[in-house]
Amino acid sequence: MNSNIQEIDDLKNLNLKALNQLFKTGRCPKIEALNGSAKGMVIKPAWFQYLNLWRGKVFNLASTGELTGLNRIGIGKLETQRYQFNAHIGKSLLSDQQVLIINHNLSANPNWVRRYHDEMVQIDPHIYLATSYYRMGEKLKFVSYFAFDFSKT
Repeated sequence: MNSNIQEIDDLKNLNLKALNQLFKTGRCPKIEALNGSAKGMVIKPAWFQYLNLWRGKVFNLASTGELTGLNRIGIGKLETQRYQFNAHIGKSLLSDQQVLIINHNLSANPNWVRRYHDEMVQIDPHIYLATSYYRMGEKLKFVSYFAFDFSKT
């Protein structure tokens, strides 16, 4: 991994073409490395950064190897954990690349959350880049790029 990205804030300056290239060259994360709270930031669209509602995810790695978690949502200094997910390694729905697929299609989530399909790659020892798509019928519509930093919570 030689992305020259050392902080997730470094990703803010990249355009969609550069983010697409960075995602394609990222490597599939190791599930055993994904445990605990990760600071998150929406990279594109830029306007979403200003809302600062989505703060990241909390990953819970079970001794069985199952990876589950919750999204970190906040307003101001208040933060809560909502919207469950599970995750597994698999082939991207958009390329032949192996990625971590973050699945929100769980009965505990509202219908609108269940439609999200996220894919994640590792671009630095502690930084992960992800894409989010929204399922509309049989089609996936691009929503955003977002990133995680496991060295910061």
